[in-house]
Amino acid sequence: MMTNLYKIGVIAGLAILLSTASFCLGQPSRTPVAATPHFAFYSDFDVNLNDALINAGVARKFRKPQLFHAGDEVDCFGKLPAYARSAWERAVDYYAEIITPGGSNSRQQYLLRVQLAGFDEELKDADARQFVAVAQNFRSAAAPAFRACRWAAQDEKNRKWIETLKPQLAVDEQKVASRLEQLYHKRWTGLPIPVDIVQTVDFSGANTILGKPGSGHLLIANENEAAYALEVVFHESSHILMDHNDPVRQALDQAAGAADFKLPGDVWHVVLFYTTGEAMRRILNDEGKPGYTPMLYGIFARGTWENYRTALETAWTPYVENKQTLAQAAASLIDVLKKQAQPQQQEK
Repeated sequence: MMTNLYKIGVIAGLAILLSTASFCLGQPSRTPVAATPHFAFYSDFDVNLNDALINAGVARKFRKPQLFHAGDEVDCFGKLPAYARSAWERAVDYYAEIITPGGSNSRQQYLLRVQLAGFDEELKDADARQFVAVAQNFRSAAAPAFRACRWAAQDEKNRKWIETLKPQLAVDEQKVASRLEQLYHKRWTGLPIPVDIVQTVDFSGANTILGKPGSGHLLIANENEAAYALEVVFHESSHILMDHNDPVRQALDQAAGAADFKLPGDVWHVVLFYTTGEAMRRILNDEGKPGYTPMLYGIFARGTWENYRTALETAWTPYVENKQTLAQAAASLIDVLKKQAQPQQQEK
């Protein structure tokens, strides 16, 4: 067994060697597994390899079961040449030490994500480009093991998830997309939106990064239940319609300012969950498909954001039902939240 100190030394040495070479950033042209007016779905080797290394790095750091050390792939991995096994292990060491500690919102993971998404304009300085290039080479080292022992099964799962979603999009994509344009007061641009399907993503099972105005990249786990697939895709793409300077965010900020109320940092995200989920639920009801429960209610049931439930149902529902303007709904929501906060402040 190598000591942690030795492993870190190996990682550092490899990084120095790799960083002295010439690298070509950017993603080659990709062919989607499926494409619709709003989305292009991919099952991409390098994006999935990055996801696998992130998850293996987290598992290694916290001494939990990890890919090729547990599960169906153990036997395959054990039969690989020593150089392929060692390359995988060193790549996981690098990810565990460098890429995963800051979490999915860290600069390290963001830089890798923008390169994989083809947003190279976000790699603004030489240090960022070199960092991404080093990580790219560690992925290249890990690729033979991943291709030999994991990729075929992973790709099959990704494609199956996409195939399950396609009939739902065929029926409801245009209806949901049009309704969300109305609710968020913003038109879709930069279509189709790239959507990469992978195994896990992070604890959330999906996330979005934004590129130039009106564009973004979605990363979605095939572990998301098929029943929620349509909402997951539209929830993530709704981030593109609700950026910092977009109408709904501005309405909330302006209403909070007018009420002299400090807006909690997570309110905008809860509003996004509720708006997209309720829009979908109403469309399904109109189609004679009652009983859909938006994802937010599962989050409420786990005790997260439950304190926002009453405020949303009383103050934001009229907006979703076209009974109030956006400005009226924002003012109403802030009023309810402010009243809820006052007893808590008095208790302190």
